[in-house]
Amino acid sequence: MHFRNALFVVAAAIAVPLLAAGEDLLQWNKTPEAYFMTGEEKAAWKNVSSPEDAQRFIDQFRRRRGEQFLKDVRTRIDIADKNFKLDKVEGSLTQKGRVYMLLGPPSTSRTNRDVADTRTGLWASDLLENKAIMGTEWVYERDRLPKELGLSQLKVNFIYDARRGFESIDNLAHVEPQLAKAAELVSGRYIAAAQSQTAQRSMMPSDEPAAAPSDPLWNATPSLNGAVFTGDAFLSAREEPYYAFTMYVPKSATAFADWKSGLLVTLVRNEQGRQVVSDRQQVDFQTYDSASGARFIDRSILLPPGKYEGLFALYSPDGVTLLSSHRTEFEVAPPTTQRASGLFLTSRIEQLEKQDSLDPFTFVATKYAVRADRQFRTNDKLAFFTVIANPTGSPVPKLMQRMVFRRDGKEFARTPMEPAQLTQTGPNTFLVGNSFEADTFPAGHYTIVLQVHDMNAPEGSPLRIPGYVLRSEFDVVK
Repeated sequence: MHFRNALFVVAAAIAVPLLAAGEDLLQWNKTPEAYFMTGEEKAAWKNVSSPEDAQRFIDQFRRRRGEQFLKDVRTRIDIADKNFKLDKVEGSLTQKGRVYMLLGPPSTSRTNRDVADTRTGLWASDLLENKAIMGTEWVYERDRLPKELGLSQLKVNFIYDARRGFESIDNLAHVEPQLAKAAELVSGRYIAAAQSQTAQRSMMPSDEPAAAPSDPLWNATPSLNGAVFTGDAFLSAREEPYYAFTMYVPKSATAFADWKSGLLVTLVRNEQGRQVVSDRQQVDFQTYDSASGARFIDRSILLPPGKYEGLFALYSPDGVTLLSSHRTEFEVAPPTTQRASGLFLTSRIEQLEKQDSLDPFTFVATKYAVRADRQFRTNDKLAFFTVIANPTGSPVPKLMQRMVFRRDGKEFARTPMEPAQLTQTGPNTFLVGNSFEADTFPAGHYTIVLQVHDMNAPEGSPLRIPGYVLRSEFDVVK
């Protein structure tokens, strides 16, 4: 997985090619974990002269990066070892493994007959016939690269010499500086995150629970007054974990009839009971469609991984009249967690000229306005979608899907297992969905069951069997 804004996590009890014998500690700088040393740390390592010095260095290296660092490094090492092994060299120690560890999977990968070996002056195609040399090109497009690199594209040309069992990066002079910068950026983010977590812990009493939030809205009895709330956690294209929600207002919700805008209040507290979000902003109701007269608002909240309780309220614009409120518990998963979002329904899909990274329910500049009440008309163009985070599966997943449809409790259609209709939304996230033309569904109550399997996941992996099984219900009226 690509680490752009992920939170690396470390646990001292988890081993990543760690070195047991005292003399081996001096070789730690050659392990995959050490790929993430900063320039300053590389200079400091040169002063390490004993196993004791090395152990102190390693302990500090891990401590600076936080509690989950080794856990996520271990995940990436496992993936690299399975996919990039060369002869007796573990995949995470190959050049492909190192690039994968630092930049994640490429946008495209291919055996490249147009890559020249600068050492021999020959093209890879000249030697492919006898398989003496194999050229592979990885291409990273802008959305797969840390934005701080300022690159629109990065190509990495690998040359594998089968005669010597040796793999190299042919354009190393161009690639190596970018890998060094990526290591600095990744480590910098995790160090900053760990420092922030340490500061928050130091502010909390160790022998008593955190104080309850003071906002009186937490004490109010939630009431949606006819509105419908839906929310879930996602990853942005930059792998920022966030929570997106929508408040859908049917025409029948008379409490909202006189208002074109409102004051949205968002309160969130973490598992320790400490309030981490307190936001108030004026919002305009958007028309969902003219036929139904429904309206909606939606927003996103950037949050670190964890468990939360949220309170979402809509007031009149002056903040005097409470129109609707909803209270819910939710979880924001780490970027390294494999999961699928809920199965969402929509009849409003629009293309945008541009997209901000945290636009709610928007993927690859396409807005999917959630029909939270799941009430459709026969002439609606209905669609459903889910977003799958697949970081622990194959770096190049093969997602297959099967759909089962029931009407009024009776199965009436089933599709065969077939390639999923998907859109890649980030380094390891995929939007899977289907749309249907008007009049596809006669009036009735429907259930959709969507099964998605990663057929490139390792044998025995739960991503392969049973995969992701999602379900949603909806009603269609004339």
